[in-house]
Amino acid sequence: MKRIYGLSYEEIEKGLPTIDTSKTLIREVCPPFFSGVECRPGKYRRFDGLCNNIEHPTWGAAMAPFQRLIGPLYADGINAPRISITGRELPFSRVVSRTMHPDDGYHDHAGTVMVIAWGQFMDHDFTLTGTPLDPINRNDPEECCKRPLHLKHPYCDEIRVPDDDYFYRLFNIKCIDFVRGFPSPRPGCRLGSRQQFNTLTGVIDANTVYGVSEKFARKLRTGYGGLLRMNPVFQEYGLKDLLPLKLDIPEEGCTRPNKSMFCFEAGEIRVNEQLVLTCMHTLMAREHNRVAHILSQINKHWDDETLFQEARRINIAIVQHITFNEFLPILLGKEVMEKFGLVLQKDGYWDGYDHKVNPGIIDSFAGAAFRFGHSLLPTAVERWSKAHKFIASKRLSDLIRRPYDLYRAGVFDEYFMGLMNQVAQAMDDSITQEVTNHLFKKEGARFGMDLVSFNMQRGREFGIPGYMEFRKFCGLPTANVWDEMFGSMPNDTILRYQSIFEHPADIDLWSGGVSEKSLPGSMLGPTFACVIATQMSYLRRGDRFWYELPNQPSSFTPDQLHEIRKAKLSRLICDNTDLIDTVQIYPMVLPDHEINPRVPCKSGIIPSIDLTKWADYASHDIASPVYTE
Repeated sequence: MKRIYGLSYEEIEKGLPTIDTSKTLIREVCPPFFSGVECRPGKYRRFDGLCNNIEHPTWGAAMAPFQRLIGPLYADGINAPRISITGRELPFSRVVSRTMHPDDGYHDHAGTVMVIAWGQFMDHDFTLTGTPLDPINRNDPEECCKRPLHLKHPYCDEIRVPDDDYFYRLFNIKCIDFVRGFPSPRPGCRLGSRQQFNTLTGVIDANTVYGVSEKFARKLRTGYGGLLRMNPVFQEYGLKDLLPLKLDIPEEGCTRPNKSMFCFEAGEIRVNEQLVLTCMHTLMAREHNRVAHILSQINKHWDDETLFQEARRINIAIVQHITFNEFLPILLGKEVMEKFGLVLQKDGYWDGYDHKVNPGIIDSFAGAAFRFGHSLLPTAVERWSKAHKFIASKRLSDLIRRPYDLYRAGVFDEYFMGLMNQVAQAMDDSITQEVTNHLFKKEGARFGMDLVSFNMQRGREFGIPGYMEFRKFCGLPTANVWDEMFGSMPNDTILRYQSIFEHPADIDLWSGGVSEKSLPGSMLGPTFACVIATQMSYLRRGDRFWYELPNQPSSFTPDQLHEIRKAKLSRLICDNTDLIDTVQIYPMVLPDHEINPRVPCKSGIIPSIDLTKWADYASHDIASPVYTE
């Protein structure tokens, strides 16, 4: 249609989606996926995120298309990855990676590796782009670089490596496999340019622990006591359980040294992506079971379903609270938190739900801004003793898709001690070679893939406009010539950009975003802070089940809400590890005698949630109340 009618950008983005296709042939092939959803308001959220918004049941649901802050920039207006504003090709993603993001290894001064651990755990609560997967092992297909054109996967968009690459030429590598995200049908099968979709729910709902479908959630449960399945591998030592073994597709997201080794299963398929992430999954699964067990003692009459749903509801609230109370303030700083209305209330309810806000994930958040953490990644991950002494470290690339260290008794706690004691890298344009040259490296191989190239390639194939467009959106000064960029990032960074890009408007959002000077009191520069804060505002205001809300079937009582506000990451670590007995109050920040002291877990300084506030005397002798809106 675009070719036949010579449609303009405005007509494609604003006009086409208004055409009602339901009276055309499209109706017969339109997937019934989002049609006829009937919402019955209840106390517990659905796993798939549907019906969070009664008027717009698909908002924030799994499989919904990403939202856009700014219209896409496709080379052909519809579908082809972004190109330079001059109409020529952009520099290869790999050229941007090696020129702009070398491994200089600066350290940040206060943030610990725990910031990255929580950030990645939350990223996997928000986004997983729908991409083609290998039908056998469910990993990304490896059939782009090595195959002739007629045998390639149609979504191949491989990353070309220049002949003079300082690293890959040593192994004669000219190409890195990459596949594009699936296009998503728009609700009602409306027309328009390509949109990608998110296979996870947009809202913060701990789907990392519970999955995004009723069927999968059932598979993760024991069926009694409201408990999740675990693996009591250290029972004889009196140590806590690990996650269950991944037996159904053992190769999925996992590099197995032999057939007798198994990875772990959790609510999100990337649980084994790197060992630190596996630790976070284990922590939150243990917390669910801890809460369910205590609730079962307080309310002996509750059945498995009630115990499970109530423990889940509390666990989700804990994740929401820690994200907004500990993680975002470090990331964004006080000023940005206040400007975007992200500061949590200290008491009472927060009545900020807005049914006109879509909590779905924004493409530039998923494809660029929330990948800021790649800049913070350390070259090695450290293990520390309970006495806060360094034990050993392992290269990051050796922990990717290989979480097997956790099968050694006591190691889980040592990794958590390391997360709280190891300094994160600085937030800057320097990225460790562990992920720019060695990502997803196979056993015994000498090279892997390049995460930074992936970030650029993903942004381009999403049609995400360049970095300057987002500065404009965020009300920041933009540059039409290179000289106008000075001041927003280091001078030598701008000169390097000038050496590979034709125009400042061509700079990729991810690359520009990590290269900016940080805002005072924040880890991020103004552009990423703006995109991330915008997303977080949507996630809070657009979630009908948000833990601070009053007057919903899902609302906590004032007493319960008071307890949830005591939630702290330090308490989770104390309660769900075996040997750790002292932690700093805020584990995402290095310990400091005055501002962030280490305290004993048993001292009472780190408060615990009093679950007796969930005692349910009503349902003993009378029928349960019927919840209506």
